[in-house]
Amino acid sequence: MGIVGRLLERERRSGVANPEAWLINAVGGNATAAGVRVTEETALQSVAVYACVRIIAEAVASLPLITYRRLEPRGKERATGHWLYPLLHDAPNPELTAAEFRELLTAHLQLWGNAYAEVLRDGAGRVLALWPLPPWRTAPERVGARRAIVYRVQADESGPDRILTAAEVFHLRGLGTDGMRGLSVVGLAREAIGLSQATLEYGARFFGNGARPGGVLEHPGKLSDQAYARLRDAWEDRHRGPSNAARIAVLEEGLKYQQVGLPPEDAQFLQTRNYQRNEIATLFRVPPHMVGDMERSTHSNIEQQSQEFVSYSLTPWLVRWESRIAKDLLPATDRGQYFAEHLLTALLRGDTLARYQAYAIGRQWGYLSANDVRELENMNPAEGGDAYLVPLNMVPADQVVAAPAGEPNPGAPAVTAVDGGGTRALPERRSETRSLEARRRLGTSYRRVFADAARRVLRREEADVLREARRLLSQRDARDEFLAWLQRFYQEHRQFVAERMRATFAGYCEAIAAEAAEEVSADPATSLDLSAFVDAFVADFAAEHCDISLRQLTRAFLEGVEAGDPVAALTTRFEEWGGTEDEPGRAADISRIAAVSAGAAAAATVWRRAGVRYLRWYAFGGSCPYCSGLAGRIVGMDQAFLGAGEGFQPDGALSPLNPRRAVRHPPAHGKCDCTITPA
Repeated sequence: MGIVGRLLERERRSGVANPEAWLINAVGGNATAAGVRVTEETALQSVAVYACVRIIAEAVASLPLITYRRLEPRGKERATGHWLYPLLHDAPNPELTAAEFRELLTAHLQLWGNAYAEVLRDGAGRVLALWPLPPWRTAPERVGARRAIVYRVQADESGPDRILTAAEVFHLRGLGTDGMRGLSVVGLAREAIGLSQATLEYGARFFGNGARPGGVLEHPGKLSDQAYARLRDAWEDRHRGPSNAARIAVLEEGLKYQQVGLPPEDAQFLQTRNYQRNEIATLFRVPPHMVGDMERSTHSNIEQQSQEFVSYSLTPWLVRWESRIAKDLLPATDRGQYFAEHLLTALLRGDTLARYQAYAIGRQWGYLSANDVRELENMNPAEGGDAYLVPLNMVPADQVVAAPAGEPNPGAPAVTAVDGGGTRALPERRSETRSLEARRRLGTSYRRVFADAARRVLRREEADVLREARRLLSQRDARDEFLAWLQRFYQEHRQFVAERMRATFAGYCEAIAAEAAEEVSADPATSLDLSAFVDAFVADFAAEHCDISLRQLTRAFLEGVEAGDPVAALTTRFEEWGGTEDEPGRAADISRIAAVSAGAAAAATVWRRAGVRYLRWYAFGGSCPYCSGLAGRIVGMDQAFLGAGEGFQPDGALSPLNPRRAVRHPPAHGKCDCTITPA
């Protein structure tokens, strides 16, 4: 095969869409107006390009890439047991470390606009290894009627091309226009990079080859060839080279020296090189001082430029890594629970003074402990260093005691900050005491109104349930049919309960809100527009009421079936709901719980709008052991005083209290008569 045939054969293997570098050079491709051919490989010969690519690639590679597991309700922890963790943190394959792998792919991404890695999986779909693919031999294509993306990996010298599916390729894309591949920065900025390389080559030739003589020795007469050669050699031996610089020259026989070399400034050579360096730094979004241009950098702004490098240069690439890991490496079932994230702490540390000032603020406001700070400074934890301090007097939070306002409650336990935040003892204020008493009076007054509304709701339930029970059960065995009807009835009954109770709740909450706003000296407007809160509260109240009714009537009905008279059993349960003179009925219980719960929830809503961060449990004198045990406890505004099923059993309680739902405000149980105050 001749030379032309071999060239054509190599061109066929390299691919017209993505030819090899030798072919591009052979046919004069990628040539710039400056006369320099620029490819992704040769672009690295430009000092500025190499510096920008190296800075970004090394910065990305140096950041730890951690696989996390999301916690409920918020937070995260390192998922060291997940199969993806060692691939991203330690080594993606037997040959490369995680840092080398990410440095290589990030460099590919900077130069070609794309970075590829082949994904090897086991039978369960878990990733076993990631192997880099050369971006100059890999290209995405759309195939088939569905236009699915596949990747063609061209063979090195011989053999067929490989076709990989999208699931077999980890593909990082830069800025693109078709959603399938990224654009090459080198290809787009070929002229700028070519000019940079041309000025570099010019400077090298200028100083290396002496394009012009540095000076001229002028003799008044004519020298013979022998005298000319002897004078030149003697002058060069005495004055050539850096070791002979600045030596005194003695000129005889009328010799004169004239300097004729062209200073680089006269040709704007240095300015051109500096401009091209700055322009290339702009292309890669790297601060000029990081590639050696200190012209506009000062002591006061260089730290800000470094922070901008993290925010505007690195972060877009880090986000590309993290989002592509979630899409290409994590199964769909794991994406909601696991994620990968870079640790930027080291790059955002700042100088010593700035770090210590930030730590001092964190310690002062209680969201950093001594060991948190020591960990950030790469120090081992200290004994007793996990305590969080409070803003008032900087003492451990678990040693603060807050006395409740209003009536004293002897024997109340020390306050504990359930959410780990700061707590402090507040002096009793007249406005707080007055508002507390006013809110309690409002609750007592509205109990009668709540009881009347509750009795109307219960009478409706009694009439409808007994009528349907008699209709179904008097003619045939319709046990399952009645239970199904009971489920549907209480699902629909929620709307009736909400409509009957809303007006009472609205009036009560508005009155409570006005007192709560006064208690914290808030703008009266803070207590306005509670309609959304009332709607949500009433809907929750109606759902809870119907669930309780359904459980009690279902239990009574099943017990009646076993006894042979389910209708009688239902009638007895409704009579118990009505109550007696000695034992208040269910309407009285509903009115007490509604007044306590709605009053506390409405007050908390107002305080949240006013900026209150902590709530305190307030128990009146003579309370039960559970309420006395909660007295004085302080939690964050969005935290719970008791967790669902917590098993709270203070001194004097015969059994633990296991609330079905988290207790964020009173009541803690059916007989609870407590309230809350701002802390």
